[in-house]
Amino acid sequence: MAIIRTRVADDTWVFTSELYVEVNAGLVVTPEGGILIDTLPFPSETKQIIEFAQRVCPQGIKYVINTLSYADHVYGSSYFPEAELIAHDLCREMLMEHGYTALEEAREHTPELRHVEIRLPKIVFNEGVVIRLGGKTVHLIHSPGPSPELCVVHVREDKVLFASDLMMPVPLIATPYSDVEAFKRSLMNLHDYNLECIVQGHGDILLRGEVTSSIDISVKYLNDIQQLVQRLMDDGGTKHDLLTYDIEQFERSRIPLGGLVQQFHANNLLFLWDQARTRQRQQRQVARNGVG
Repeated sequence: MAIIRTRVADDTWVFTSELYVEVNAGLVVTPEGGILIDTLPFPSETKQIIEFAQRVCPQGIKYVINTLSYADHVYGSSYFPEAELIAHDLCREMLMEHGYTALEEAREHTPELRHVEIRLPKIVFNEGVVIRLGGKTVHLIHSPGPSPELCVVHVREDKVLFASDLMMPVPLIATPYSDVEAFKRSLMNLHDYNLECIVQGHGDILLRGEVTSSIDISVKYLNDIQQLVQRLMDDGGTKHDLLTYDIEQFERSRIPLGGLVQQFHANNLLFLWDQARTRQRQQRQVARNGVG
């Protein structure tokens, strides 16, 4: 199946998977070589990126950026052995700790992954780093929230931001590594950049007229679901009551990503509910211990 290819600036392209939840990767082309931002999860898709890059960027791919340690962002990295691989230092740590085991498990269910290898970044950073290549300035910015290692990538001259999973049709917090408060701070920091478009980690590209409102709606969504969970818990509500609140009640459409956003939304609500229950039990335990 062919990947979807979209040109978002004269020298910048987006590749969208049709095999896995519309995950996006990007390519910045310069006279001195290319900068690849993430890769798609399956070798058949990564090979299509390679074929296209050979046509538009004969100087070759000089850098590959991993914005996140998740499989759908990194599994193609080993197909660019001549390129420098760059990521946050926590991305390297998480790949070392979890990547190899996760890949072995994935191979059992997906034979196409049998030739995929985990490649560890050799260039790592903490807060951020700037790549200058062929007249392009590409700024990698640490933006934790969905996961502690996430970075976004700002192509300054093109005013394009590759936001990784920080921006999606609905924020996804129901993961072991998410931090909701850090998520909101990282989203608000996106207002600091003069952007023509945002490439989400999954789903449609956000154009200039959508950029500011999409950031604000994402922050509002996280605030609203936190408030909903707390209110229901204070009122003696149940998980059943919680799940009656549809995603469309939070200024979100249920259509994107083949309808998966509704499931993501439900997972978010249950994640916050379980967190709140855990805090509640801990507070009761502390109170009992204090009385004793």
